[in-house]
Amino acid sequence: MRYEKSERLLRLCLMMSGSHQGISLGQIMEEFEISRKTAERMRDAAVRLLPNVTDRTDEAGVKYWRSVETPRAMIEIDPQDLVELRLAADALAASNRGHSATKLRNLANKLVARQPDKWLRRAEPDMEMLLENEGLAHRVGPRVRILDDTFRFIRTAILSTRVLRLAYSGRLNRAERVLLVEPYGLLYGARPYLIGKVSGKTDLRHFRLQGISEVAFAETSFLRDEGFDLDTYRRQFFGSFREAPFDCVWKFSPSAVEDAVEYVFHPDQKTETTADGEFIVRFRAGGALEMSWHLQTWGDTVEVLEPIDFWQRAANSRSALVQAGGVEHPDKR
Repeated sequence: MRYEKSERLLRLCLMMSGSHQGISLGQIMEEFEISRKTAERMRDAAVRLLPNVTDRTDEAGVKYWRSVETPRAMIEIDPQDLVELRLAADALAASNRGHSATKLRNLANKLVARQPDKWLRRAEPDMEMLLENEGLAHRVGPRVRILDDTFRFIRTAILSTRVLRLAYSGRLNRAERVLLVEPYGLLYGARPYLIGKVSGKTDLRHFRLQGISEVAFAETSFLRDEGFDLDTYRRQFFGSFREAPFDCVWKFSPSAVEDAVEYVFHPDQKTETTADGEFIVRFRAGGALEMSWHLQTWGDTVEVLEPIDFWQRAANSRSALVQAGGVEHPDKR
């Protein structure tokens, strides 16, 4: 796009101004998905634009750059900025994150309150038009109901390493029971999950948030595993179902390549396009059943090369899920 380079440079300037620790070349490369040489050129351009840039080197020898003052023109609020905040709040609300949506709407209102009357008179009509034309439609398909206080209790417990007392019923075992759970994190999606350990147990479990009818703080705290990292943990799964990771290789036919290249099937995926115009995706994750649900949306334009027993794995997972629920297998009806 015509203005893409200027917009990226402005983003980098704002990153340098908005970080007390500063921004490294590695962070620039990751943020903009560029090579080291390109990151160096962007850094040099930002240093020339910003009036007062300092640098520091940490104990590992990594260098960081930070702007201690930012030109006012770079941080002026644009009506589009506020519209994006409100649209993001709508998206959060549609994903069962009402508490986060409220926080984001409050932030948008605070930013508006700081603007002069002249700015408001000019911006409000633009904002109304943008919201009317870009407003988030209701999310397609069903979504679950979650108690408003659930997220607040969980977040507080995670930050303070407090044990939660949950009145909980599973998707298959509907009998409600009281559990003491050590919370580690949240997985968001159509069905959001709490990741945690039942007190006294060592394995991590996934708890459906819509299965929590009551939540409160227990009187005890817990010692969090220092080696746990949520991002590393979630990369083990294709979706939310727990299953040991396995190597996956999917091949998309030439007719599907244009669509397939737009997808990130897994954060660690490796891709290639063959001489025949086919698109190959490789990654490692668990969740054969959820993978099969997604793959079926591609019809006959995708082939699973690895594991060779993939569809049997998915069938076994489906059978186990049905049997655990105590219902007859639909294929036997």
